[in-house]
Amino acid sequence: GQPLDAIANGLDEGPACAVLSVTDNVGNTAATTGGDSFLVIGYAETVPPDSFSLTSPSEGAETNEVQITFRWTDSDDTSLPISYRLLVDTDMSGGYAVDTTVTTDTFNGKHPTLAERLSAGGWRCAAFINNAQLGEFSGLQHGFDRYMPQAGKADRLLEHFAQWLAEDDGRPVFAYLHFLEAHWPYKPRRRHVALFGGNRDTNYFRDHSARDFGRLRRAISRGGDELPDEQLQQMIQMYDGAVRRLDGKLKVLLNLLEQRGVREETALFVTADHGEEFLEHGKIGHGQALYNELTHVPLIASLPGGPVGRRIRTPVSLVDLSDTVAHVAGIEQEDGAANLLDAPHTLSPVVSEIRIGRRYSQAIRVGDWRLHRRYTFERQEDPDALRRRPHELLGSVPHTVRHELYHVGDDKDEQINLADEPVCREARERMIAEMDAWWSRAIAAIDDGPAREVEIDSTVVQRLRELGYVE
Repeated sequence: GQPLDAIANGLDEGPACAVLSVTDNVGNTAATTGGDSFLVIGYAETVPPDSFSLTSPSEGAETNEVQITFRWTDSDDTSLPISYRLLVDTDMSGGYAVDTTVTTDTFNGKHPTLAERLSAGGWRCAAFINNAQLGEFSGLQHGFDRYMPQAGKADRLLEHFAQWLAEDDGRPVFAYLHFLEAHWPYKPRRRHVALFGGNRDTNYFRDHSARDFGRLRRAISRGGDELPDEQLQQMIQMYDGAVRRLDGKLKVLLNLLEQRGVREETALFVTADHGEEFLEHGKIGHGQALYNELTHVPLIASLPGGPVGRRIRTPVSLVDLSDTVAHVAGIEQEDGAANLLDAPHTLSPVVSEIRIGRRYSQAIRVGDWRLHRRYTFERQEDPDALRRRPHELLGSVPHTVRHELYHVGDDKDEQINLADEPVCREARERMIAEMDAWWSRAIAAIDDGPAREVEIDSTVVQRLRELGYVE
């Protein structure tokens, strides 16, 4: 791979258009062909190159990888949508949005969003989203001239984007696009499933609703149900087909930018908020753990005047992406601001975390080592007692701690836990120290103000139920 600072050179003047496209639920899964589910990189030997949208050879190119491709990256926090971290480069735990059945994080507004920073710099900003968790109750709409959290499926979402883009007032534009096509329930076209060995009979899960899938996911995770191998393979084929279908929508996006005459002036970033697991660690779906199949996601950058065909293999964190977009847009940055186009020493630690009820998990990668730390808190008579932040619970609620250690240089699928191996004791202690150092910094940066309650519209709660997140 090339050093990250190699990309910082050779950029022309700032872009007239910046697009951050998030493909919800697209990641690396060990169960799929080649280990890469995102088609612009993976499946090079099984899918015809002319079906790619971001890696088709340009004139004179000798490789299919004609766009800058950073290393697959770790989502920073899968306990809430990583989309929050793409739009805000700070802690999101400023409060809770509360319904009788729903609790989630909201943005407290004490730090500027990416859109606010761009707007202050003279940019016109809009967000077109198909994700119920990013409604206006989240607080992320600040800075956007237009914020559409229920923009619909990909075709309708791109229509909204095209109409907005046509409203040219001379300012540079920033758009945040969030697609949900690869999320359960998987609904690929039959031709897309056929690319991965499926056929007209690959339909076991076709009629499953998201709530059906959610119940199956929970039953398998709790050991109350099993998934036969044939059904598992059909589920993977459906997922892969859904990702392939979404890849076609990215081609529509590129054509749209071409038609508007701004493709060559557009800085385009494509990434995902998390991946999907298919029994690699005994579970299906997402939102339950931090293993590689869930936090290993694509990050692709195409920059005006930037180099092509370059793949960067240094692991990075999506938490640095908002600062990077601001850098590309020419927005003045604070000293020490992270930049994925700059030297590695400016980057944030590759850390992930997730909170599920009484369990709080962290994972950190340093070099070829990855450490998982899982806290399990005892049940409390008062359910609200567990609604405090994890670091606040440690001193008051009894708990257990479990460590897992993997050498991902040799074990990228994290199947061999080395935490209790005597020969790995030094590596384990070093990784725990790295984790403790990160957590101390994170805690120091947290706003300790009281949680606030905001009302969630009943239609949003219903949408969360339809997606299988709420019973």
